Amino acid sequence: MAKFSVVIPTLNEERYIEQCLNSLYTQETSSPYEIIVADSHSTDGTVRIAEKYADKIVQCSKGISVGRNAGAAASKGSHLIFIDADSIASPSLVDAYTDAFSDKKYIAATGPIFPKEKLHSIEDAFVRIGSKLYTESWIKFLIKVGKPAFIGSNSAFRKDMFKEIGGFREHLSTFEDGDLSMRLAGKGDFVFHGRARVYTSIRRLRKWGYFRFIQFHTTNTFKYMLFKKAHEEYETVR
Repeated sequence: MAKFSVVIPTLNEERYIEQCLNSLYTQETSSPYEIIVADSHSTDGTVRIAEKYADKIVQCSKGISVGRNAGAAASKGSHLIFIDADSIASPSLVDAYTDAFSDKKYIAATGPIFPKEKLHSIEDAFVRIGSKLYTESWIKFLIKVGKPAFIGSNSAFRKDMFKEIGGFREHLSTFEDGDLSMRLAGKGDFVFHGRARVYTSIRRLRKWGYFRFIQFHTTNTFKYMLFKKAHEEYETVR
């Protein structure tokens, strides 16, 4: 039986999905794991590519939370790892999560997220500092104060606890990952593991620009913390 089930929600991701799946297919670990693609009826070559790597492909309605829940429902692992289609897993991702969950007190784990694309000199410094502050320092701080807000493109959970709270809330268009984390808070401990690295596309950052990107995610976090509501609009970026 697989210890980990890695779930990737997809919708027309043929430009990115092969890199993501290949990085998962070639993990350097002795832990048994399965790869599950939850596809929202893609009309491009996403499913054809996924068939070369995935242990399971499930079809579901649109919505990233819907896809993640559908993948989790089809899983056999005792733990769930979530990663996005435009991301690449480090070779040690599964092994790092194996190490993180070796301590039974941990019910959720995450790790750093780095930009995947080649960066320009000026952009390089800004994005790398921003990634360090947002996906590491900020996440560690939120864990410490008991308000964990994990990022969906690199997060892992004990499946029994995930099921206990009903998984992702599918009516949320944004902050569904932070919402899940915060609903789990108090049911067990959370941990940040430095080797659980993921490299993800900054295509949205480049389209929106730095100010809009930071403003959106910062206000969304505080909006949820204060009012338990999240932004409803989140445009598709291909």
